[in-house]
Amino acid sequence: MPILIEKLEYAYSGGAESTPALAGIDLAIGDGEFVGIIGPTGSGKSTLVQHLNGLLRPDRGRVLVDGVDLADRHADLRAIRQKVGLVFQYPEHQLFEETVLEDVAFGPRNLAIPPDIVQERVVRALITVGLDPAEIGPRSPFALSGGQMRRVALAGVLAMEPQVLVLDEPAAGLDPRGRRDILGHIQRLRAERGITVVLVSHNMEEVARLTDRLVVLNAGRVVLEGPTREVFGQSDLLRQNGLGVPSITRLAAELRRRGMKVPADVVTVEEAAGAILRLWSSPSGQARAHA
Repeated sequence: MPILIEKLEYAYSGGAESTPALAGIDLAIGDGEFVGIIGPTGSGKSTLVQHLNGLLRPDRGRVLVDGVDLADRHADLRAIRQKVGLVFQYPEHQLFEETVLEDVAFGPRNLAIPPDIVQERVVRALITVGLDPAEIGPRSPFALSGGQMRRVALAGVLAMEPQVLVLDEPAAGLDPRGRRDILGHIQRLRAERGITVVLVSHNMEEVARLTDRLVVLNAGRVVLEGPTREVFGQSDLLRQNGLGVPSITRLAAELRRRGMKVPADVVTVEEAAGAILRLWSSPSGQARAHA
């Protein structure tokens, strides 16, 4: 289900003045892509993704989801929000029902889906995020750990069975294990169902490992866009826009500076380890080791 953004402009009103947040965004997101959106604080990332299911409507320009213009007053936003699921930063703040089962069921019930189908979706969604429906389902969501609450909130969106999953800093505030768990569930979900994923994150290592393509925002504009490896290869431009590159990319650059032929597009620990092992197992690497 493609998403097309054309000349998108949006400003927040505040008394007599308005604050521009998006200033002419052009962007296309194709079926099955895993797209990362990065940029410094205040660059417009959260504002942009809230346009993808009609929570915000453009001041100017268009957002087309599966051919439907979300600015059209006659657009069925309820149907769009079923197709495009949005998980906010700190999604546990979206929890409000007495039990986990009721919370996860809230969305599909509002779509007038038959109760037996709702139950199937709830069970499937909880299992997808690594929670046991029989154990966790009857409990209050507010009695769970922070990581569990985060997964329940994600399950509530997955129970809608969206074709596009939009995630605004889904791992923010979690400890390293919690971050690995929630992002691992998202990665598996994309692999198993082939859904489109749009991820907003400040963590360069995470977007390097997960995404196929990056969109870099600054001051409400797209300043850089392309395959993840190519974007991280432009470290000077990223620094100019208040961003860094993955630590492994910096390490690879330093090794190249010292004369080691490490590929320029290394972005993960596994890739760096493989490149270094290949280098040291080569005749030139062995000669260096014995020098």
